[in-house]
Formats: sequence, structure tokens, C-alpha cells
Amino acid sequence: MPSLWEFALLASCVLWICGLAYLFWATFRIAQFHRLQFHPPQEWPALSVIIPACNEAANIESAVETLLRQDYPNFELILVDDRSTDGTGAIIDRLAARDRRIHPVHVQALPDGWLGKVHALERAVEIASGDWLLFTDADVHFAAGTLRRAVGWAAERQLDHLALAPLSLQPSFLLDIVVQTFMLLFLIGTRAAGLNRPGSRGIAGVGAFNLIRRAAFQRTPGFSWLRLEPCDDVGLGLMIKGAGGRSFFAFAQKHLTVVWYASVSAMFKGLEKNLFGATANYRWWVTLVQVIGMYIMAAAPVVALFLGLTDKHWLLLNTGLTALALHWAFSLAVTTEGWRSRLSLMLAPVGLWMIGAMMAHTAWKCLAHNGIDWRGTHYPLKQLRGGQRVKLGSLQD
Repeated sequence: MPSLWEFALLASCVLWICGLAYLFWATFRIAQFHRLQFHPPQEWPALSVIIPACNEAANIESAVETLLRQDYPNFELILVDDRSTDGTGAIIDRLAARDRRIHPVHVQALPDGWLGKVHALERAVEIASGDWLLFTDADVHFAAGTLRRAVGWAAERQLDHLALAPLSLQPSFLLDIVVQTFMLLFLIGTRAAGLNRPGSRGIAGVGAFNLIRRAAFQRTPGFSWLRLEPCDDVGLGLMIKGAGGRSFFAFAQKHLTVVWYASVSAMFKGLEKNLFGATANYRWWVTLVQVIGMYIMAAAPVVALFLGLTDKHWLLLNTGLTALALHWAFSLAVTTEGWRSRLSLMLAPVGLWMIGAMMAHTAWKCLAHNGIDWRGTHYPLKQLRGGQRVKLGSLQD
């Protein structure tokens, strides 16, 4: 009869095995954007590409250039300078002077009760003229033909929302470990493999690429409903689903690339805005349970293997070995980005420890400051809880 700690180790290893089995299934079940086939429409619908930008002088010009080189015949590009202080506004004006498809918008002040990005998106939608609205970020780079393929396929399949996950490029190996682990948790947490199934209650939403049919967006409450929602990208999917729209999620690593964060410390800072609300609904005890569980899960296979060898506990040994073998097989099988990417996945337990630290950090900071401070504005915790739309229960299938 196993002791309590042995039972906990065995249970953690079994959960690890189940999670990896799901990830195997999910990764090969989710559509690959470059493989989607469509017939070009007789007339291409008008498309409005919307990019909010706050202090993106280092990224926005190169990202916009990839959009201007797109061969889509009928699109406009709305660039919103959201109170930038680094020259972003001047870059946007220079780009607009060079290309008539670009419409610049300058936000000078933020209304009370709004997050800056959501308000910038609201301002852009007010002047957008397209039948389709593409919401993307100021650091996303588009491969040739991406807009044609996305709009053409979505229109042919009569979708209302197409969300595409980009290839995230990390400057450092440690950051690669953390980001890849984060993506695995995202796939598990959203049950992404079932998002495209008819009747699914799952929600798709990616800040790098959210393509929305305008007619479907007009059936939603609009961005005013999301004005205090840090996870506005998932919130878009939630609104479309709530309005009876059809969503689809796919991997688009061959068509979209982004450097999500420049460093691990930048990721710590960047997730202060949304991690506590998205993962724990602003409840400290949920974060505590999640972090303890993640740390136990991260250590369990190695500890079980070690104790199984030293104590000749064959059940622990075989369970830990199975968990590690499945983990390594997954790491070798699912990535095509070279050995650094495979090794990063193999070190996912390290990523779990880092993400657990980020979750604890964001929860502590939000509670200690009674809210979040973002882009020079303080948002009280009570206000954030009242404006939260994306919750864990909403992401479950």
C-alpha cells in the first residue's frame, strides 16, 4: 500500500501522462493554416486591418511593411497611436503620407474606465470601412499571401471569426523554455483541440491575428463591453460566440511571426496586466493552489524516477519513466523548429517553475497595490473584477 507522498507522486505522474497524451492529440488535431485550401471569391470583400500601438517605435515600421507588401486587392490599414511617447506617432504619420491605404489615428487621452488597447480598438472600429476586420499587433510580421488565404478561407467556410497562432521567436534560450511551456498550458487550458468542433463552447482568440466578420461583430456588445478586460483577444472570441458566430482556430507558424517578449523579465512585467485575472479570476487562493500544483507536477516525474531507482520501488520507477519518455517523445515529435526548440520543450518543467513564479508575482502585485498599474493608469481591483469578461469557466468546452 503506497504511502501518502507516494500516492501524491503517482497521481502527479499520471496527470503528467494524461496531459501529454492530450497535447499529442491536440497538436496533431488543430488545423495548420498553410494547409487550408480555398477557392478565390469572384470579388474580394473589403478588409480593414487594425493595429493599436503604444510605444512601438522599434517594431511597427517593419511589421507594417509586411502588410503593405500583401497582395490582397482591397484593404485599408488603420494605425492607432495610443498616447505613445517614443516616436510611434511620427512613424505612423510618415507611413500614412507614403501609402494611401494607411489611416492614422492619434489618441491623446484615455477615458475613465477603459484599458488603453481596448479603447484604441474602439476608435479604429469607428472609422473602419471593411466587411472584415483584422485585429493584429504592432510587432507581428506577415508572410506573403497571408491576407488572401485568411479572408478567402474564412469567407468560403462562412466563418465569423478566424484566430491564428503565430510562431513566437525568442531571443534567449531560457525565454524559449518559458514561452513554449506557456503555449502548452494555453492549449490545455482552452481545450484547443475541440475549439473547431461543431457545437463546441470553447473560445478562440489570439492578439496576433483575430479576423472578424463585421456583420458578426455588429451583433455583439462591442468593445465597450470589454473596456476593462485585459484579455481582449480572447474576449473578442467570447463576444462572437455569444452572438451565435462561428469561430475557427489554427496554427500559422509559416505565415505569422512575432517576438512576444524580449526577455524573461519583460515577460514578468508584460503579464502583470492579465495573468492574475485570466488564470485565477483575481482570487489569491486559486493562484496558490495552481502554483503549488504546478510545482509538484514539474518535479514529480524526476522525483518518482529517482526514488524508484534508489528504493527499488518499481511502480514509482515505471510511472516516472513513462511520464519522462512521453514528454521527450512529444518534444521530439511536435516541433519542426530545430534542436533548440525541442530541447526547450524537454525542459518544460523549468518553464512550469518560471510561470508559477510569474503567477505568484502578478497576484501579489495586484493585491498589494489593490489593482494594476498599466501605461500610467491605475485600475482598482474592484473595478477590474466588475469589468472582467473572460473567466476560466468560459474557456471550458
